[in-house]
Amino acid sequence: MRWLCIEAHFLAGRYHGRRSERERTYFPHEWPPNPYRLFQALIAAGNIGFRRTEFSDAKKEALRWLERREAPEIICPAARRATVVRLYVPNNDMDKVARAWAAGKAPEKQPNELRTDKDLRPHELAEDGPVRFLWPIAEEEWEAARPYAEMLCEEARHLHCLGLGIDLVAGNGRILSAQERNALSGETWIPDAGGIGWRVPMAGSLDELIGRYADQKKRVQAGRGRGAERYVAPPAPPMMYREVGYMRRAEGRRRSVHAFALADQGGAFRSFDPRDAVVVAAWLRHAAHERAKAMKLDAAFIERFICGHGDSAETKNDRFSYLPLPTIAPKGRDGRIRRVMLAEPFGRGNGVAQAVARRLGGASLVEDGTGEIKADLRAIDAFADGVAIRYVGKARTWATVTPLVLPGRDDFRSRKAHTLVLKALAQAGYTTPVAEITLQRQPVFPGADLAHAYRVPAYLKEFPRTHAIITFAEDVPGPVALGAGRHIGLGLFATLA
Repeated sequence: MRWLCIEAHFLAGRYHGRRSERERTYFPHEWPPNPYRLFQALIAAGNIGFRRTEFSDAKKEALRWLERREAPEIICPAARRATVVRLYVPNNDMDKVARAWAAGKAPEKQPNELRTDKDLRPHELAEDGPVRFLWPIAEEEWEAARPYAEMLCEEARHLHCLGLGIDLVAGNGRILSAQERNALSGETWIPDAGGIGWRVPMAGSLDELIGRYADQKKRVQAGRGRGAERYVAPPAPPMMYREVGYMRRAEGRRRSVHAFALADQGGAFRSFDPRDAVVVAAWLRHAAHERAKAMKLDAAFIERFICGHGDSAETKNDRFSYLPLPTIAPKGRDGRIRRVMLAEPFGRGNGVAQAVARRLGGASLVEDGTGEIKADLRAIDAFADGVAIRYVGKARTWATVTPLVLPGRDDFRSRKAHTLVLKALAQAGYTTPVAEITLQRQPVFPGADLAHAYRVPAYLKEFPRTHAIITFAEDVPGPVALGAGRHIGLGLFATLA
């Protein structure tokens, strides 16, 4: 794996860029700078002064290659919001003053009154260092991508500003190996395709921006007829971009959850053996399947998202996770299952999934084969329930309530087992760095059992099972579910008090 790295070093250590007025309603601050700004800055750098005559078709093809890439990672220094700076900007109405003077009249406003105040609140970088935008390039595509990447590196050295015109930068571009990329310092921000708030170029962005520049040069136009005056026609705002979210790699992402209590006909709790978590998960999946069919949803969506049938790693995570919640109670209590939870995938929650979950309230869990009703589902607030909050809270240290099924054979070697836990974290989509991992066969919480005592599907019996305590570098929001059985109630973690 190689990385195209474009760097912008802010000479004053400040960034004044801000979102549009509409975007500021939802995302008031813009840090790190969005990749679309960098794309605009690269085009501006290629068209400044005499370089305009050198803006060749080859450079345009390199930029078109870049606009088709996925959103980059961003590595940058930490930044904080600085104090507000008020600027006074001339509002370009001197033509009205000049006409009044030419007619021998007093102008409505004097020149010193023709200004508009403008408040800026920049981001101040905590330390000296560049903002780096990184696009991965797989080895198999390197030969085809190499001329584009090398040309973009050369163009990046001509960057002069990023953000507002006062945000002067020194630019650079280089190709990094995986080892060099991992050695970079700073906060790592990763894109979330299901989020919004940061603009990213897309196919057509270059052509639109070139067209807008041509319109900008013709923005002063003259009206027709006697007494016609010139007027300014600003170009239309850019539309050829897409939006993604960005989050710090160390932060961790939250999943949307839908929690239910298991009740009998009288409304009292029903409870089940925690060692049968996969069985309870199967009942819950069957209930969701029946609701989705009754809603006449797309068959492919039901098969993939509700039933969890997918071949690729992407489709295997793009689904509901069915998580029975054993009761975490003081020593001496039973730890039985009285609640269940549906968890949507990271960043991919959608209205259809939420509609299915809402319709599960009042549904019954039915045993396959016998048709016996085991419990009714009663919707609860996971963040207000004393048991569920242990699964959806935010903490640095998490421990298994049901055993983690390692995604491979550990050959009874501790080092390999720890490596498999890291693999399980990556497969499940967790990005927060890990500080410590402890593995043990004994349960962590009262009411839990030994790792090998839990029922597992036939296809998972060959893989080792273990209880685990994981301490992350920063707080991670729940639910945390890892391993080969993470969608069916195995490898479920709770916050460790």
